[in-house]
Amino acid sequence: MSRNRHLGYTTKEEFIRDAIRWRLKTLSGKYETIEIPRDEYEELKEALREMGTSYLNVTDFIYSQIRRALEEYREYKRRGKGRQFIKVSIIL
Repeated sequence: MSRNRHLGYTTKEEFIRDAIRWRLKTLSGKYETIEIPRDEYEELKEALREMGTSYLNVTDFIYSQIRRALEEYREYKRRGKGRQFIKVSIIL
């Protein structure tokens, strides 16, 4: 707790309550959790910053890629499956 005060927990109880909330949220079936190796996450964070991208952070980048892919998929479905191939790409 003392080494990670920046996370906002001042007591063990606060941490435990938050951990229980997080676990219940994941068990609800409404969310999917993915794991990204810390070194890749940090490298992507650095790349987004150094390359001057418009993304606020790694989370913003991931969510924007998901939104773009879903928009392309919805357009694909709207036009009719099989009529047009849409290439989904990740853009930094």
